[in-house]
Amino acid sequence: MKIYLQIVDTRTGIYQCGMIDEPVMKGEEVNNALGHFGVSPGSCSVEYQSNDSEIYRVDGTTKVVSVIKMQ
Repeated sequence: MKIYLQIVDTRTGIYQCGMIDEPVMKGEEVNNALGHFGVSPGSCSVEYQSNDSEIYRVDGTTKVVSVIKMQ
């Protein structure tokens, strides 16, 4: 599964974008992708979630993460 990520710091406007496509345990694709960008899945609050996209807020920061999942 391909995971597209964008992490935006809403205070500074600095952002990172990327795509991760590597074999991992089913259901762990997003957590794996977040880890590649230095974001601990346990430090995120879900703002929005659907079958193919998610938006998180990184707790204690001004960062927002958008995720798109493609089969």
